[in-house]
Amino acid sequence: MTQSADSPSSAKLAEIRGHRIPKRRFTRWALYYFMLYIVLPVLTVSLLADALLYFLLTRFTGHCYALFCLFD
Repeated sequence: MTQSADSPSSAKLAEIRGHRIPKRRFTRWALYYFMLYIVLPVLTVSLLADALLYFLLTRFTGHCYALFCLFD
């Protein structure tokens, strides 16, 4: 029995040169790569910028900076 083009299961498959190929989907590996190459670098740069601002503002203005005021 063949499936018609309007069936719900055919919406998840694409046909390329006669081969039925599933469409792209978000996988665990995609999450790992996203965390490794997007999230961690952004967090690292943000942490370094925050530490630099903390050092500059506390050293030259004498005021506390952000949440670090709670820990002084």
